[in-house]
Amino acid sequence: MSKPGTKSLRDQPELYSEKKADTCLSLTKTAVGLLDEAAKSLDLSRSELVEQVARRLIQMPAKTAPSGSSEDLSGYNP
Repeated sequence: MSKPGTKSLRDQPELYSEKKADTCLSLTKTAVGLLDEAAKSLDLSRSELVEQVARRLIQMPAKTAPSGSSEDLSGYNP
């Protein structure tokens, strides 16, 4: 994603001091949908959302599943 008014140059860093590497993530359709919603609400691409979360530039709010569900992440603390 280039800065407004500029053209991206292959193999050249844009927002960070290093270029990005292609990475493959396996996600459920639900997770992809949630990722897309979050990225859209922040006006970011999926890739940039993951980048900023990984760099701890933005923090995603915790969401807990109903009690007793195997998806309850309330105790997760990286």
